[in-house]
Amino acid sequence: MEFLLKYDAEAERFCALENESIRCFEVPKISFIGQEEHYKMSDAGFWRKECPKDSPGFTAVGFYFANRLYETLQVPVGIINCTWGGTSASCWVSEEYLTGELQFYLDKAREVQSTVDYEKELPNYIAIQKRILNSDIDMGKPNLAPVEPLIDEATHERLMVMNNWPFSAFRPCGLYELMVKTIIPYTVSGVIWYQGESDEYFSEHYESVMRAVVHCWRDSWKEPLPFIMVQLAAFEVMAEYLDFVTIRKSQEKLAREEPGVYIVTAMDVGMQYDIHPKHKRPVGTRLAMQALDKVYHCHILADSPTVLAVERSGEQVRILMKHTGLGLFVKPGRKPATFELSSREKSWENFTVKVLPHEIDLWIPGLSDEDRVKINFCQCPYCELSIYNSEELPVLPFQILV
Repeated sequence: MEFLLKYDAEAERFCALENESIRCFEVPKISFIGQEEHYKMSDAGFWRKECPKDSPGFTAVGFYFANRLYETLQVPVGIINCTWGGTSASCWVSEEYLTGELQFYLDKAREVQSTVDYEKELPNYIAIQKRILNSDIDMGKPNLAPVEPLIDEATHERLMVMNNWPFSAFRPCGLYELMVKTIIPYTVSGVIWYQGESDEYFSEHYESVMRAVVHCWRDSWKEPLPFIMVQLAAFEVMAEYLDFVTIRKSQEKLAREEPGVYIVTAMDVGMQYDIHPKHKRPVGTRLAMQALDKVYHCHILADSPTVLAVERSGEQVRILMKHTGLGLFVKPGRKPATFELSSREKSWENFTVKVLPHEIDLWIPGLSDEDRVKINFCQCPYCELSIYNSEELPVLPFQILV
């Protein structure tokens, strides 16, 4: 969500637009009290307007989201960009919500912080943070192959410890206290949330920690704020292999079970070796479609196709879909090659997939009535999702047992 419009693949076209009714405020990135005294914070803390001078500094997803809302509603739209790239969801919640299975976040941080010499280490941390925040990395240049690790394993372990220092942006609850609280209770209509990659290390807790974030923010604003989440994009490896399947499942489950939480998927716009996909317009547009339908009650098709029911007949499996609109289609030039079939005894390599307007049919040679088949659709770190509904919303990844 922090990714700026100036790095987007369509930046040249959209940075040229002007619309004084679309604004973006970036909350200053503060991870410890007094941080603003150590280096300039002039790039944040004010309202930008959509124009060639200011638009490059917009959050790209927020920019496309705001423009889609304005196009339909014709009212001014303000985006509050409260982000810090690479952070865990645990950074954005109050301590009182990290209980039970989530207590370990606080316990680990307190253990580390009890050994830190604050006066000695703070200058070292400030120097590191300055280099990172003031660096001018070209995020618009795509990684087309895995990158070499920038640091050795010992240094990586050291950084993981530093993430829990009392002045680190990556410690639990820190950004809630020093960033989110500065905008409470600013009047907002809802939250768009695109995060989760850094929670891969503790992915089994992601559903719980995100549920805690939702409840914490709703309690803080004293409103049942809608949360519209982005299901993580397809991605496989940067310097190390990363598997976001569990995170994606948690995001979908939270949207299915928690009232007022909705989801869009970015599986089709990911990049195999780049954790920062360069095409943010589909993401922002899909988020806006959810907001228009669920928050502003425009009654449009905003949901990705999902499984409605499954039928078996001999070697055929029919997957009936909902949210198909005028019908499903396969993106031209691609094949629906994102299915994996297996059972306890065997797996199937040779099967046929046929996409029909409101269903997906599979023909599985050798399938018997006794076979219980697990059907995975896009249940892998990286794949090329290719099936859409008539509003060009991709099918939500799913796993079914038939």
